[in-house]
Amino acid sequence: MPSHALADGSQAGGPNGISFQGTAYITLGLGGGIQYAETVNSDFLGTLIAMTFNGKWKVNADVALHEFEENPAGGPIDSNPYGVLADAGERLVVDAGANALLRVRPNGTVETLAVFPPVPNPTPVGPPVIEAVPTSIARGPDGALYVGQLTGFPFVPGLANIFRLVPGQSPVVHCSGFKTIVSIAFAPGGDLYVVEHATGGIIFPPNSGRVSRVAPNCARVPVLEGLDRPTAVAVGSDGAIYVTNHGITPGAGEVLKIAP
Repeated sequence: MPSHALADGSQAGGPNGISFQGTAYITLGLGGGIQYAETVNSDFLGTLIAMTFNGKWKVNADVALHEFEENPAGGPIDSNPYGVLADAGERLVVDAGANALLRVRPNGTVETLAVFPPVPNPTPVGPPVIEAVPTSIARGPDGALYVGQLTGFPFVPGLANIFRLVPGQSPVVHCSGFKTIVSIAFAPGGDLYVVEHATGGIIFPPNSGRVSRVAPNCARVPVLEGLDRPTAVAVGSDGAIYVTNHGITPGAGEVLKIAP
């Protein structure tokens, strides 16, 4: 699949999220604006693709183009399609660069469902406001949408939230007190598993990634700590928790299984 990286394999971009609804729907990240898109010279990065089980795929929607033309959250033009949830009749995409939750119709039309405005920076380091980056999406047992957030530089511990969204209404904070949420997944019992790319300290302290189990009342219990830049979580049909680890290290990525 389309991807880009530096010569040593670092700073890689490509497939970010996957969700199934008959076929696989996959977000292909970009991580920049119009000039950057011209630099990487790909017709596919910044899109949502549909892939059948024989491996053939095609573009379902040009997500980056929606940001380039509409810029729904304002601010710098930047697109990085990240999390995706495939529902019957629509695909829901969080564009981490655009700070927006988008709906993709079967015909590829892209609509803005919600935007996530910047938040005040409580520290003297960095800009006065911090980008509120949505990264992940899941549908809860109550039918509402839940969106995980990674707040931008200087990545203040406790500033990131999980939002609850009912279509037609503005997102509201459901649980707070996180740092760098990159993936969320509900278990059948209603608990939410949350992956933080890093926790505590300044920027991304080494081996500080964490998986937490968050109850409906937002009480949380660490499930696995000391991870190295984890990127995704899924709950299997057997009740096991699957987590990707070493998410930014070329050649070292792995999937961990946490027994139920």
